[in-house]
Amino acid sequence: MAESLARITPEYCIEIERTYAHPVSRVWEAVTTADGISSWMKYETTLERRIGGRIFVDFKSEGSLEGTVCEWVPERVFAYTWGLSVVRWELEPCEGGTRLRFTNSHAMPDILLGFAAGWHAFIDHLGPYMAGTTVEDRYDNLMKTYADRYGHLVTGNDDSDMSDEEKQT
Repeated sequence: MAESLARITPEYCIEIERTYAHPVSRVWEAVTTADGISSWMKYETTLERRIGGRIFVDFKSEGSLEGTVCEWVPERVFAYTWGLSVVRWELEPCEGGTRLRFTNSHAMPDILLGFAAGWHAFIDHLGPYMAGTTVEDRYDNLMKTYADRYGHLVTGNDDSDMSDEEKQT
């Protein structure tokens, strides 16, 4: 009897790239210190800046998230668990400043659109924070945009189009 094949499913990953007219050291400080994160995310954050360290963000009435720092390369890479997913900030110098590559990998389908809109809205605050200004929060508008653009990826995500052989595990 032949063994059934493993089921392979797509990984849900949010990727955002931005360029800032600030040196890597300034962007690094903004995304890897509790004071910096608290300032641009607008939620109280605690962070132990080392591999194995704890990150905790208190979203007030919306709950909180706690994670563990799993990658730490000063002024280059900062990654941590975020619920069941992994958040990664990668910085590199570029002409005129710093390029930020943000990923939130292994996001669960039922929260994917909210995470995408949320991270997009948070990162919208990062540049103005470093420039000493602020911007209006766009989460609600971004949530609608992401739902319109990517909602089909997470709704009706059943296995009805699979053959009986593919459904067996």
